[in-house]
Formats: sequence, structure tokens, C-alpha cells
Amino acid sequence: MDPSVTQDPSRPAARDRAPGAIGRLGSFPAPAVTAALTIFYLVACHLGLRLASINQSATPVWPGTGIAFAAFLIIGPGAWPAILLGAFLVNLATAGTAATSIGIAVGNTLEGFVGAWLVERWAGGRRLFERPQHVFKFVGLAGVISTALSATIGVTSLALGGFAPWGRFGSVWFTWWLGNMSGDLMVAPFLILWFLEPRIRFSQAQAFEALTLLTSLILVGLLVFGGFLPADGGAYPLEFLCIPFLVWVAFRFGPRETVTATLTLAAIAVFGTMRGQGPFHRPDRNESLLLLQAFLGTSSVMALALAAVVRERGRGRQELERQAAELERSNADLQHFAAIASHDLREPLRVVTSFVELLARRYRGRLDADADEYIRYAVEGASRMRDMIDGVLAVSKAGRQSPAMALIDCGGPLETAIANLRHPIDESRAIITRGEMPRLVADPIQLAQVFQNLIDNALKFRGPGAPEVRIGARKDGQVWIFSVGDNGIGIPPEWTGRLFGLFRRLHTKEEYPGIGAGLAICRNVVERHGGRIWVTSQPGVGSTFFFTLPAAPSEDAGRTVR
Repeated sequence: MDPSVTQDPSRPAARDRAPGAIGRLGSFPAPAVTAALTIFYLVACHLGLRLASINQSATPVWPGTGIAFAAFLIIGPGAWPAILLGAFLVNLATAGTAATSIGIAVGNTLEGFVGAWLVERWAGGRRLFERPQHVFKFVGLAGVISTALSATIGVTSLALGGFAPWGRFGSVWFTWWLGNMSGDLMVAPFLILWFLEPRIRFSQAQAFEALTLLTSLILVGLLVFGGFLPADGGAYPLEFLCIPFLVWVAFRFGPRETVTATLTLAAIAVFGTMRGQGPFHRPDRNESLLLLQAFLGTSSVMALALAAVVRERGRGRQELERQAAELERSNADLQHFAAIASHDLREPLRVVTSFVELLARRYRGRLDADADEYIRYAVEGASRMRDMIDGVLAVSKAGRQSPAMALIDCGGPLETAIANLRHPIDESRAIITRGEMPRLVADPIQLAQVFQNLIDNALKFRGPGAPEVRIGARKDGQVWIFSVGDNGIGIPPEWTGRLFGLFRRLHTKEEYPGIGAGLAICRNVVERHGGRIWVTSQPGVGSTFFFTLPAAPSEDAGRTVR
């Protein structure tokens, strides 16, 4: 139940059909969009800086990185004025001079632009959350590389301006980098996914499940991070109680719902940790938030990757279903065409055959020997064509007719096949031996056709002695395996897998009569019953044809001796 996979997977979302956003250099959004983005960035970053402790400009919670990355990926390079202005104003109001604020703002702007450019080029662009490999590339390209650029430029600007001691460069840089990374891993996916899929298309059952999931996640989040557990609860890894709910939403919904659940949990966790609650609380507030952000960032990435796997499998399943439907429709059209073509060919062929045979009877011996031979070739060719058309019609009919399934005694169709072949059996003095036949669900007429074709082949391709045909069945798990063996001429190994195609013949018609349609009909019938057919053979010793049919749904069907 993934509502995000309901659209045609071959068509991009409506807001994602344009070329890559990073490729539209020189394009700028409307002034209202720029102003709104500046205010949004300014307010979000101001809230993040309220959690700073190691340095006024370095916070372990920095949503601005995610906002900048999402803006550059969605809007394009034209988002830079809003990001640069917002970053400059928020840093100017916190600490430092205009020079240091400009340096930090430039780093924050480059961070978003570079991250979006890398993702656009190597990680799928806006659709990076639809494939797990793109999610992990996003972590490396935007979450690690571009954020390191901002941290380096920002901390260097503070150190040069005297607002951060060089001796603490490493600790300030690490806090800056990890805070920016958490913004990329949690805020950016939320903004991008909701921009691309703003509409909620839940059925009533999905809405109820989503509400249940959200309520459960909030309750567990409050239980773990809200101080409702005993004071010594922090000694246990209780934060992992939240993981099953993130896995639940990743499996049952899409990446958009997954990142929403992760951000909801993050808000509860940050609020609780700031109040001194939860498993990540430490005496040092900066350390507490760094540990929390590491846990939340890792959880967010794994949940997003899992959701991407589920979505990818959903698209693959839809594509397989579409191809299966197209293949079934194509096969039906082909069978219909074969039936119509064969039927329409029969009448002109009948005319040709009749006049050629009349010509042979009337002028045999009255012309020279060459003319008699040519007429004989024409009669034989017309006869072969008639047999081939009849074979195509038989195979097409077997493929088009839905089996009339019923619980039957398989001994009945076998008796019918033997009765139909009574004359060639008596003529060849064949010995027919039969084992126990089961009761199962099948079409008796089509099953009799399978038995008849296989027994007829055993009689036809016989050796110098009297034919011996052995017919049996044995149960193997959930299927019955039928066998029709003989002591005939056998089949070369290279031909055993090629005999079941239409008009596939190992011998010429002069050696053995037939057109090569019987085994194709057998395969068609068996496969439409949910089974398979194959042959084992040894030249000069004989062949055994096997085919399977599903067992009866209840064991009380039993077996009946015929």
C-alpha cells in the first residue's frame, strides 16, 4: 500500500518534467518567492541558532542547509539571493561583523548550490529519493561533501574575525558540519518530497493506518524522550524503540511519509533532549544534541533508503504486470490472427487441391513422365499445406479455449485416448500398460488430447519390435507427474528441448507421417493447466514424456485405479 506508486512509473511527476534545475542558469524566481524564501530561511535558522552553545554561530541543529539545498534543487541557481541574504541577516544578528557574516553567508550559499549540483549530476536530481543508490549518493555528495565546504568557510571566517579561537577550530567545525548535515538529511527530503507530491491520496483504510502510525510514533517518542521513564532509563538503548515505527512507515507508505515521520520524531527528540530528558542527555548540551543528531540522521537515511527500495519494487511490479498484460494481449491477438488466417486459407486451398487431384486423375499417363511427376509434387504439396493449416487451427484452438476445469478421474481421459487410437494400437500390436491415475482438477477433453498425442507419437516412432507404451502418474508435493514412456527409436539429446514448438520435426514426412503440431498442442494444454512438459530419451532405447498438473485442492480426492 504505497500511495506514491499509484501514478505511471514511466512518467515523471508534473513538477519534475522540466530539465534539471541546476542547468537553468540566470533564471530567477518571482520577487514574492524570493522574499518568502528569505523570511523562511531567516526564521528557521534563527531557531536553530538558539540551540548553539559551543559558539554562537555553530549549532548542532541547522535547518538552513536543508532549506538551501531544496531551494537550489527545486528553483535553481536563481535561489541564491534569498539564501545569501537570509544567511547574512541571521548571522549579522547573532554575532560577528558584516565581513564575517558575508563570509558565512557565502559558505552557506555555496553549500546549497554545490550539493544540489552534485545531486543533479550524479544522484537523480529531484527524484533522488526513488532509488536507494541515489539516497546514499545524496548522503555522500550533499550530506558530507557540500556541508564540509560551508563548515570550513564559516569557521575560518569566525576565526579570522576573532569570534572563534583557533585552538577550538576542530570542535567548532565538527559541530557546524554535523548540524548542517542533519539539516540536509532531514529537512531537505521533507521539503523536496512534499513539493513534488503535495496532494494526499489515501483511501479510508490508509488514512486510518497513517493516523494510527503517527499516534503510535508520537507516544513512543514522548515515552523515550519525554521523561516518562525512570531516571535510570538513559542507561538503556531505548531510542531503538522508535526504529520499528520508521520501518513500518517505510514499508507501508512512501518516502514522503517516511521523512515526515522522521521529522516528527526529531522535533519530539530535540525538545525532550533540551529539557534534559531522554537517552542522549549529557551534562554538556552540545554533546547531547550532537549524539541525538547522529542517531536521527542515521535513522532518517536508513528509513529513506528502505522506502526507496519499496517504491522501486512497486514500480518493478507494476512494470512486470504491464508487460505481462501486453504479452497476454499480444498472444491472444496472434492466436486470433492464426485462426482467422488459417480458416480463410482453407477454402482457396481446397479449390487448388481439388483441381490438382482432378488433373492428376484425368491426365495421369496421358502426358510425359515429367508432367506426371510435377503433378504428383503439386498434390503432395497441397496435402501438406492442408495438414499444416489444420495443425495451426488445432494449436490456436487449444490456446484460445479456456479449460473447462472440473474434478475428474484422469483414467477417463486416458480411456478416451486409447479408444480413439484403437486401430493403430491393434495394427501395430502395441502393448499398453497403465498405472494408477489420480483425481484432480482438469479439462477432460483437453487432457484426453494430451494423452492421445503422446501415445500416438509412441506408436508412430516405434522401433523394429512391437511398441510398448507405459503410462503412469506419481505425486510430488503439490503436483502430479504423469509419464508416457515407450521403447521407440528415441530422440537425440540436442532435440529434447526443441520438440515442443509448432512444426518442429526431427524426421521427414516420408520417414514418419505428421506435421509436428501434436507436441505443441500438448505444451499449450499443459501450460494452460498450470503445469509443464518435458522429455527424456535415449536414441535406440526409447523416450519418456513427462508433464505435471496441480494436485486436487483436498486430499480426499484420492487416487482411483483404472
